[in-house]
Amino acid sequence: MTFSGCRVCQLFGAEGKLSQKSRELFTVMKKVFIGIVVGALLAIPIFADQAAYVSRAQAEKAAAFLKDKKEIRHYCAPCDDKGDRVEAIESVDAVDAGYQGYWEVKVNGKGVDLAYVYFKTKKGKWKNLAKELDIKVKDVPKHLPDSAD
Repeated sequence: MTFSGCRVCQLFGAEGKLSQKSRELFTVMKKVFIGIVVGALLAIPIFADQAAYVSRAQAEKAAAFLKDKKEIRHYCAPCDDKGDRVEAIESVDAVDAGYQGYWEVKVNGKGVDLAYVYFKTKKGKWKNLAKELDIKVKDVPKHLPDSAD
């Protein structure tokens, strides 16, 4: 049997020389490789939005907590951010996200991920909002480094 049209086979000079078992193995390997690539690409957004959509109670608690704050800092450690971004707070709202009963917190009209929002404590440290509210998040520092103050 010949196995023509395989670019990899042509590159290695194996065109038409592969056995049935080799072709089956090659086909399985291609499917596994494609599965790994697709799985990796689908996993990336999982870390991006950890606490963007939360329960109504969590969103309302976070919004109430931020009402008296003057500014927040945004920093996404899992995203490999090089530094934080300061944002002055003009408005804070807890709103229905319109997705499976989840809610979100909007700061200045824009939805924020509570996992990557930091507020200034009375001691002057920048603390993670999600951790303060006991919302489970991964790979997020409890405080911003002193150099970020």
